[in-house]
Amino acid sequence: MRRPPDIGRAVKEAVAKDGQGEVIAVFSRASYVAVDATIVALLSTSEASGPLHARIQDPPKVRLGDRAVVLGGRLYIGGRLVDLPTFCWEPKPLPSGAPIARMLENILKHEPVLDLGSSADSSLATSLERALDRGGIGEACRWVVGRGAGLTPSGDDVAAGLLLAEALLGLGDEATRLAIVADAPTHAISRAFLAWSARGQSIEPLHQLLSACVLQDQQAARSARTDLAAIGHTSGLDLAYGALIGLRHAADLAAAARPARLMTSRALAQITA
Repeated sequence: MRRPPDIGRAVKEAVAKDGQGEVIAVFSRASYVAVDATIVALLSTSEASGPLHARIQDPPKVRLGDRAVVLGGRLYIGGRLVDLPTFCWEPKPLPSGAPIARMLENILKHEPVLDLGSSADSSLATSLERALDRGGIGEACRWVVGRGAGLTPSGDDVAAGLLLAEALLGLGDEATRLAIVADAPTHAISRAFLAWSARGQSIEPLHQLLSACVLQDQQAARSARTDLAAIGHTSGLDLAYGALIGLRHAADLAAAARPARLMTSRALAQITA
């Protein structure tokens, strides 16, 4: 069942002031438009909501290089008005409750395929956890960004999950996360998704999966996992894997030093037993 049309916060920000740009990528399920420094995705209502997404009943047919103009709060592509929805999607805050990581690991059962070469001397999870221990989230993101296949490489999706987990738990600093994204050696579309993850927003099924795990709702969690598995080749599941590693690492830190001064009480309630 299709949900009503909506736009993400990036789209809302893009049309909030006059600007111009162009269509930078066209795929079967989405077209990407850069307006000044903001990237938005035009797609149908059969796709998931997200911060970059403008979900439209009948997305316009656009071509690579078509000029995009925002004027008076309206988006024009190739001289034609794009009828954007007015409702702005926002992910619901994570409810306080049971631990996330344990149930998420049981539901997910997925490991990304990354081209790690000789740098991988152990499992992906162990290598990521070592990177987090050595240099925090910046080191872990640098280790995976750009690796693997896909429009957003699998490593970028893992990094987005790591950034999202830290943001949702109220750990670290948003400016630091955005600086990590700004330095990431990846393309503009992937960087846009990473930046919104650093702010605490990703695609809707991932937020639904995390919420279901907090509430220990097996049925809702499995449904959200199915929706994630339909996104990209493995992008949705790779995102969830990154979030799992981030959540699990935070739980380990909390268990090693209670109370952890860098963690909010809300974060501790969500990630520790």
